Amino acid sequence: MKTHLGFKLLAIFLAGFSSIFTFGESQTNPIDASVMLALKRSLNQPEDLGWSDPEPCNWMHVVCSEDKRVTRIQIGHQNLQGTIPLNLSNLTELERLELQWNNISGPLPSLNGLSSLQVLMLSNNQFSSIPIDFFTGMSSLQSVEIDNNPFSAWQIPESLRNASTLQNFSANSANLSGKIPEFLGPDEFPGLINLHLAFNNLEGELPSSFSGSQIESLWVNGQKSDAKLSGRIDVIQNMTFLKEVWLHSNAFLGPLPDFSGLKGLESLSLRDNSFTGPVPMSLVNLGSLRVVNLTNNLLQGPMPKFSNLVAVDMTKDTNSLCLPEPGDCDPSVNLLLSIAKSMDYPTKFAENWKGNDPCADWFGITCNGVNITIVNFQKMGLTGMISPKFGSIKSLQRLVLADNNLTGTIPEELTTLPALTELDVSNNQLYGKVPAFKNNCHSFCMYKSKQKRFSRVQSPNAMVIHPRHSGSHNESVKITVAGSSVNVGAVSETRTIPSSENSDIQMVEAGNMVISIQVLKSVTNNFSEENILGQGRLWDGLQR
Repeated sequence: MKTHLGFKLLAIFLAGFSSIFTFGESQTNPIDASVMLALKRSLNQPEDLGWSDPEPCNWMHVVCSEDKRVTRIQIGHQNLQGTIPLNLSNLTELERLELQWNNISGPLPSLNGLSSLQVLMLSNNQFSSIPIDFFTGMSSLQSVEIDNNPFSAWQIPESLRNASTLQNFSANSANLSGKIPEFLGPDEFPGLINLHLAFNNLEGELPSSFSGSQIESLWVNGQKSDAKLSGRIDVIQNMTFLKEVWLHSNAFLGPLPDFSGLKGLESLSLRDNSFTGPVPMSLVNLGSLRVVNLTNNLLQGPMPKFSNLVAVDMTKDTNSLCLPEPGDCDPSVNLLLSIAKSMDYPTKFAENWKGNDPCADWFGITCNGVNITIVNFQKMGLTGMISPKFGSIKSLQRLVLADNNLTGTIPEELTTLPALTELDVSNNQLYGKVPAFKNNCHSFCMYKSKQKRFSRVQSPNAMVIHPRHSGSHNESVKITVAGSSVNVGAVSETRTIPSSENSDIQMVEAGNMVISIQVLKSVTNNFSEENILGQGRLWDGLQR
């Protein structure tokens, strides 16, 4: 009897010892346990979440390491409400935090210092704000999804630079403002593959630092700010890993880039912008392309014909194409578009050059029948260069490009125009030698340099070649000087007028003006090249 009782007591002791040993093994790290209990209280979780055990490491949707540190909280799609406790950043071994598709609200706490966190999923909740140091210390972060939260206005913070291993950053409809940071380029984020920032309040241009990045999916469509994203998208042509590009519903402009290097591009949405110029053949011929949307832009030239494998949205009459169906434009249309190319296809042209006949009320173009005789692009804010293609408009009589921001030289091809009687390029930023026009094109040139060539200056240079034939024997030329104009006829007579001094005064009669040689020598420093017409000093002297 005693032996049996002894065995029974021993069994009870061993069972109790085993229970104590087991309890000791399963005990969650005390710091992590306090955070998890605070999270449980703040979430007002439903009973079926499976968080009734006193040990958080035993909870459903929670994963712990062998040393009982919480490494995963995966409670997405659980219809949860409540808030997030401020001490969540104490879970220093946390690798995944998944709270997506709930109704959690309030401000996000700083997660400063979660150096083990790899995946952060907070999308589709009701979070009200995100702290500026939110991403500080997240050196292991690979994926961030914070879409569809009513955050107060915020900008992508500098603290994100800590997450250099980032591969996926998605913040659609997250009330982002400001510019897309330059630091999101490949130098600091070499592994970034997905960048989704649609439906925010971003403005400015696509960062030039994106050139050479490995981004495959870029969504920046639908910015809601008044400014929207804008500028040209040339950087796209150097993002050769792209498969999906959504830029629609913004204010991007200018010609489309070269797509020939984007061998894997499958989906391109550019609708509802202000792109100009023709649709490039590098896009039309892209073998990987499956979806393209170009509706509601200012695209010019012929209607493109994509492969039958491509789903195309390019609604008729929502661009400035020459024809509603694929086909060649009129040669005169092609010629004017080639001229516009050297000026980066100005928006003003694209808005007002409609149809397939430039003589049918195209802005800046005047015709005699079917022949273009006048091109007047004065004061249009044009940039770029003067196209040598102007030399192909053989019927051109007047070419007015004054008061713009054109640079470069005057093309030699303009000297071949047989009917040209006026060329006005005053108040631009031209330089180089003035081309020699033929004898039948009498020209006076003004330039800003002692070396008899145009030079870049801070103020607009005043340079006009403006030949005009009068009906009389003498020929006259209109010369525009820095915005002022003077009609100077051919010198018709030189007179000598008696003077009270020892020598007579020689006078030059030019049209309605009579000017002494002595005055001309005085105001031009004895006809120094420093005072060549165009500097303005001669005119100032005459005014005095």
